[in-house]
Amino acid sequence: MKEQVDNLIEILKKQDIQGCITGSCMLEYFEGADVDLFCYDEQSFIALLYYMKYDPMFTILDPLELHKFEDYTKNGKSSLESIGLVTIKFKYNLCIDVNIIFKKFHKTIFDVLSNFDLDIITTGYDIKTGKTISLRESTGKEGTWNRWNKSFYQSDFWSTKRLLRQFERVVKYTNRGYDLSSVTDKYIELVETIISTENFYKSDKGTKYFEDTIEQFEVVLKILKAWKKDLTMTPEQQLILKTLI
Repeated sequence: MKEQVDNLIEILKKQDIQGCITGSCMLEYFEGADVDLFCYDEQSFIALLYYMKYDPMFTILDPLELHKFEDYTKNGKSSLESIGLVTIKFKYNLCIDVNIIFKKFHKTIFDVLSNFDLDIITTGYDIKTGKTISLRESTGKEGTWNRWNKSFYQSDFWSTKRLLRQFERVVKYTNRGYDLSSVTDKYIELVETIISTENFYKSDKGTKYFEDTIEQFEVVLKILKAWKKDLTMTPEQQLILKTLI
């Protein structure tokens, strides 16, 4: 399978688009590795979609992904306007997942890499320049949180929730043998800061929202501390975490 991943990356490097290759494929090979390609503009995104659609080496197997492709290409509908992001997954040679992603406000490789939570995945290959860039500070199997991600410095509800939605990645890479204890500690620190925040709302409705949100973060904190202690998290706990936030 490593050969298939390498072949896919070489094909993507030859595309005449504005974008970068990132994801687990930039680490050492492991079974199930996928490839992420972020496009910097919608023109590149469209060009890549049609290239893969009509190249026999690429297929869309998931009905949901096919629906997203057709809704975007035929009807001009996507999640781009609502959340500023659209992604469509293809299969290369029926065995390797490749995710084609367009984020409206990511115009450079730095925009893409600085938005990740883990520093172990902050390496990318810029297609137009042919340069590989890494923001990683850690080495080997030890990882830490991405110092370039602004959300780690913002103790507000929205930014912290946005980060917490990515915590399942901490679980995934820990299970692959990485030491991400410092990342867990950072998440716990952020949540504890949120919980200690004083209610700044004046209305009853605002106060109710604040109190409900704090209760959610208290549940999240328990889950994070249990993970730190045992390094185990059931699918049910992960679902609770994603539902709460």
